[in-house]
Amino acid sequence: MTEQTTTRTQSVARASAVLASGSLVSRILGVVRTSMLFAIFSNTTAGDTWQVANAIPNMIFLLLAGGVVNAVLVPQITKAERRGADGERYVDTLITVGILIMAVATAIFLPLTPYLVRLFASDRTWDDAAFQLSNDFALICLPAVFFYGLYAILGQLLNARSRFGAYTWAPVLCNIVWIAGLLAYHLNYRDLGAKVTDWSSPMVRLIAGTMTLGVAAQALVLLVPLWRDGFRLRPRLKLRGIGLRSAGEVAAWTFAAVVIAQLGVIVQAKVLTSVDSGYAGKLGFDTAYLLFMTPHGLVTVSLITALYTGMAKAATAGDDREVSRDLRRGLRMIGVTTIPVAIATLAFGAAVIRLVFPANSLQATDAITYVAWALIVALPWYGFFALAQRTFYAYEDGKTPFQLQVVSTAVATVIAVACYLLPSAYRAVGVALGQSAAALLTAGLCVGLLRARMRDLVLFDVVRVHVRAAVACLPGAVLGYALFLLFQAIPGGLLGALLTVLTATPVFLVSYVAAARRMRVHEVDLLLRPVRSRLTRFLARGERDV
Repeated sequence: MTEQTTTRTQSVARASAVLASGSLVSRILGVVRTSMLFAIFSNTTAGDTWQVANAIPNMIFLLLAGGVVNAVLVPQITKAERRGADGERYVDTLITVGILIMAVATAIFLPLTPYLVRLFASDRTWDDAAFQLSNDFALICLPAVFFYGLYAILGQLLNARSRFGAYTWAPVLCNIVWIAGLLAYHLNYRDLGAKVTDWSSPMVRLIAGTMTLGVAAQALVLLVPLWRDGFRLRPRLKLRGIGLRSAGEVAAWTFAAVVIAQLGVIVQAKVLTSVDSGYAGKLGFDTAYLLFMTPHGLVTVSLITALYTGMAKAATAGDDREVSRDLRRGLRMIGVTTIPVAIATLAFGAAVIRLVFPANSLQATDAITYVAWALIVALPWYGFFALAQRTFYAYEDGKTPFQLQVVSTAVATVIAVACYLLPSAYRAVGVALGQSAAALLTAGLCVGLLRARMRDLVLFDVVRVHVRAAVACLPGAVLGYALFLLFQAIPGGLLGALLTVLTATPVFLVSYVAAARRMRVHEVDLLLRPVRSRLTRFLARGERDV
């Protein structure tokens, strides 16, 4: 590596560490929150009614602004920095329009809630009481659409200014508010909630209301760092003559891609809510998906967020070589972190899931584990696809990600529909395998499309690092699996799971780092350097205090 490349990689690693630290705390609290929800709803239809209601505001936000905000704001703000006062007016207009769209959409979709619930749910297993409960939940959850949008807009504005900390730590506040509501529920309604008929209006308001309140707090807290950074929004609605055309084209393609993706999600929800038992249906699938998204959010999203602003600036300046270097840098770093996570999950991840959800039956734990395994095999490919998308967006190209999304959704949806042919207990695993197959195929297509855009793009170094990372994982995976088998024999399950996690995790990590360093996987050292630096400062501070 050249000195300039090493410096840039270290900078990305430091920014990623800041992002990952907040994401780690948030994800841990998210797992705690999900475990509490699982304890409330048990393995019944009531759990699926909540999952459907909670999915609706997420779907609406993703349709209206989720992908659009991520694809448009950072490149457009980066371009606006070169335009002086005109650029400020441009950014003010973008943000004003975005906030208005989210507010109007929230008002429009509220009366449509019952129809949205029926769109997601299966008539095969739900009765009128289940549909009514899901509708009650959704009515209170739906105002979160506006605050999801506000969080995304303000967060991307901070990211464009390279202010990453607040954006990644804000979800911690959301989880704290929500967990406080769940604790209040456990204190007041300890023995209720497993059945659809258990739910009274105060119970519904407590669960759904604290979720919406948490999302609102997550968004509004970002106003503080923006104000301190000197940003002052001046609402503007004059759209003509400020150059919104390119942003509109990217937004239109991104919106279309999100629509396609959400159509696939609806089909999957139909399949998953047709399952007889909650733990093997949508609730179990969503729980496994949350576990899968934890390393994806910690690693891939943190790295991409740290890289994206620099990639957008380089693309705006026409510097394809710098974009290519950032792309390859990101792919290498994603590989050395996600490949070990995937292999470790396959080796002893069942113990982690048993420990995270101690109240679950062994049958429920196994169902979640199988879905998690089916998803985790494609973790590196999800990262590849996500970074490739941002690369195209950096060039203000929304059409190519749309085409990729069509292929991905088509493959996943066809496999999901085919899962109706499977016994009920295996449908969630089938849906998960469909998503993994789609991710693998789409990542392969990305390679050809990226090389067509950047003629000098060579990915040999990426392949080499990924292969070495996979080989470096093998000794630790074998040892971890052996420890899992050893402690699995302990009666009760929980003690064995705890001992497995406490022993297999450090054994795997030490083995992987040692093997990777011996195989000259330099990215491992670069990623560990910020951690070692912080640990050294902490220990030095401790010695001074003594």
